Amino acid sequence: MLETLGTYAESPFDAPQFLQLTPDVYLVAWDPPHAVNAAPRLEELGSAQFSAMASVRLALLDGRSRIIWALAPKDKSRLSLKLTAGTIGSGAELTADFSQSVSAVDPFALTNGLTQNACASLVTTILNTWAGMFKLARSRSFVGFATKLLQSVNDAPSVADCVASVSGTYLLETFLNSECAEISSAILIGDAGVKRLDGDIFNESYNNGRNRLFLGTVDLAQPPARSHLVLSGPWGLAIRRLEAEGAARSLGTWWASNARKLPEVRDYLITRLGGRTPTARAAVRDLQLAEPMPARRYGALGETAAFCAVETAISVDSGVLVGGWMRDPGKSIEGLDVLTVETEPVPLELHAFDGVLPETQGGYPIKKFVAFAPTGGALRHHIQPRLELRLASGERTSLVPPPQPSDAAESRANALSIIPPRHATDALISGCLAQPLADLQDNFRKQVGGPTEILIGTQTQNPVVSIVIPLYKIYEFMKPQLAAFAADRWLAENAEIIFVLDSPEQATHVEDLLIGFHLLYGLPIRMIVMEQNGGYALACNAGASKANGRYLAMVNSDVVPLDSGWLEQLCACLMMDEQVGAAGAKLLYADNAIQHAGLKFIQDEKGRWFNHHYFKGFPRHFPQASTSREVPGVTGACLVLSRSDFEEAGGYTTDFIIGDYEDSDLCLKLRSSNKKIYYLGDVELYHFERVSISKNGDYTRGVASQYNRWLQQFRWEQEIMDVMSSIGARDGMAI
Repeated sequence: MLETLGTYAESPFDAPQFLQLTPDVYLVAWDPPHAVNAAPRLEELGSAQFSAMASVRLALLDGRSRIIWALAPKDKSRLSLKLTAGTIGSGAELTADFSQSVSAVDPFALTNGLTQNACASLVTTILNTWAGMFKLARSRSFVGFATKLLQSVNDAPSVADCVASVSGTYLLETFLNSECAEISSAILIGDAGVKRLDGDIFNESYNNGRNRLFLGTVDLAQPPARSHLVLSGPWGLAIRRLEAEGAARSLGTWWASNARKLPEVRDYLITRLGGRTPTARAAVRDLQLAEPMPARRYGALGETAAFCAVETAISVDSGVLVGGWMRDPGKSIEGLDVLTVETEPVPLELHAFDGVLPETQGGYPIKKFVAFAPTGGALRHHIQPRLELRLASGERTSLVPPPQPSDAAESRANALSIIPPRHATDALISGCLAQPLADLQDNFRKQVGGPTEILIGTQTQNPVVSIVIPLYKIYEFMKPQLAAFAADRWLAENAEIIFVLDSPEQATHVEDLLIGFHLLYGLPIRMIVMEQNGGYALACNAGASKANGRYLAMVNSDVVPLDSGWLEQLCACLMMDEQVGAAGAKLLYADNAIQHAGLKFIQDEKGRWFNHHYFKGFPRHFPQASTSREVPGVTGACLVLSRSDFEEAGGYTTDFIIGDYEDSDLCLKLRSSNKKIYYLGDVELYHFERVSISKNGDYTRGVASQYNRWLQQFRWEQEIMDVMSSIGARDGMAI
């Protein structure tokens, strides 16, 4: 099907003609005296060779066929060609002498007498196949030929508009006839050469089925001036003359004034443009934030009515995490699907648990649910992924969640609170939460940015050990901690002190505090300021990356030594035995009860492994707690190891969320390298446990701890069982 046919020139090919397409590519055109039903052949009778050759058979209006060969001779001297039309006795010969002028191809002659379908086949073959095969996409002579070829097929094409652009990507729009449902190829041809539009185009029924709305995107260095858009499919060919007046319009401006604000168009734009460049990603985010879709629920609350609301739908690289609630006393809801642009709806496997509405909403019993749709990255840039409710009646109805935060930290906080902690079973974490939380944590890490450094005082040269202390909102222990450091002569002479501020909005205040403490105690200090809050592991790793010492002492900001010599003893433990990967100390609560005397792993009645500390709550001088020994692990509140071992282990693993289990994970990594972990019972420090982490609302309100525990068990369960079998239960130390 062609919408309009052009005027044909009179130029029959009853005798084969040799024609020049570009400086390196030639055509042979021939109209045999009959229809050709078998594959035609072209042979060179001499010794000439071709770097490429192809052919196409085309139907003529008089019932015969036209055969066109394209060939690229390696040697431009003389060709002796034998043509065979597939029928016995039907053939011709042709001599091409390159020393004489070769006529240029006349596109109007090529299409003269062809059927509509043949014209469509010729255009699509030349643009889709030959342009690539013969490397013609950037040839000016080929573009000129192709433009005239389109004119010969349709000399008055309809218009396609370049409606907007973002970061070098141009958005094209046109309307098609209603039968143009399947598009095999979409090509832009003009000053930029031959450009294939990306495969994921938008082509949907529009205007109550009377026509179709087509959208496509193309990446160009310059606006698409003097261009044609060529669309083809089983229905035939559509040629459009491109108008580029809107090429400079921003995506947001176009969308704000666009009368065709279909949800499907919105989905297409977000999916196609969101992954292109940071600028395009910002553009689709702003589009969604500026004009969010109204949240849409199903049903009405009542004694017998069905109701469903999706409150949370977080898009990540691997899919969509969905949370909501429903009331369905009549069993009229059959299922819930996530809608995507490119595939069929993805059904959700709902994990449900009981809930009750507030009295102000009727106090009805409800089912809360959470689910994960593995849609891949199809919806990763959507802040309102759309869903569809399937009803037992066979009807389907659309659901739209409220806009979700585009900030990675806020999205992670929403995901952590989507399930009440009491319902966060291992099966639910594994099947529903693990992958989206991993994606969110990865996105969160990427946005944290790089740290900056502030030097306070004359720095220690060639320190033996670097003390790395992460800071987050709690600074009341800095003074006693630094006072104890200053009173320790070995530490003052051999250690550098690195504070890593993980609440950068307080940088000026903390810098002032540290300058004051430097003047008071005389200790030089290095202050590393994170660009954004990144959590315990990222902060510690940032500090370690700046360290100059042979050893690293990872110390919490709420740890205060009792006496001098603690750091020297811990470093000496490592110096005396290279098999020791890390050493830790006895940590005490403020009332002198033991908080930590080595770290072990314990199982609950469901077989879940947890971190636990030996002799937690026992008196300070409990004999067994004062015994130095090998242990499964030590807490990161005071952990000393060599910088080389820390780097070889990859530092603290950064996919645990907020700050938990990184220390035991590091100990397990060291053990996997055949290193031992030692606890020194005669080295004592106070630890005012979890003061900083209690300030993190994401941690205290959500399921971060359950997820971190599950993640450690998922990675290390066999190693945990092995270490507890070999070390944890010996000598009655399983307390």
